[in-house]
Amino acid sequence: MRTRLITSIAAATLGAGLTLVTAVSPALAEERPDHWDNGYVHYPNSRYAETDPAFKGALAAVAVEWEGYKVSLSGTVWDKAADGYGVRVEVGYNWQDGTAWKWTTRIFGKAEGGNGDSKNSNAHSKAGVNNKGLKVRACTVNSSNTVVACSPWA
Repeated sequence: MRTRLITSIAAATLGAGLTLVTAVSPALAEERPDHWDNGYVHYPNSRYAETDPAFKGALAAVAVEWEGYKVSLSGTVWDKAADGYGVRVEVGYNWQDGTAWKWTTRIFGKAEGGNGDSKNSNAHSKAGVNNKGLKVRACTVNSSNTVVACSPWA
């Protein structure tokens, strides 16, 4: 019994150490701090962000609602080119880390078929997470999810 308890404690300690290393290492957009929960939440202020329609690969349209530093998003990304590349919509924003504001990006939704697909997504900021200056862009990505091109931020 004592051996099982020591093994469990050692495994938990190792897991916590790996989590800490992951949290402080350089990361891709999917691995950054988790500031979002799935689902739409209505807030009184709103704007409509649409990426440049001249960008040939993809188009993203996102409703952004907020109250103070709380944000809710609901939108779609479309694969306009149907050229075999997938598409995704990214959001970039400043989040409050103590007294400092830090810029980060997140993948909000992606359509991976490459055949004119679209993807609807919605999310809202988690309680206690302060966001500001949110922007949206549409990107085309290859089969390895490497960005090929992105629209300007909207």
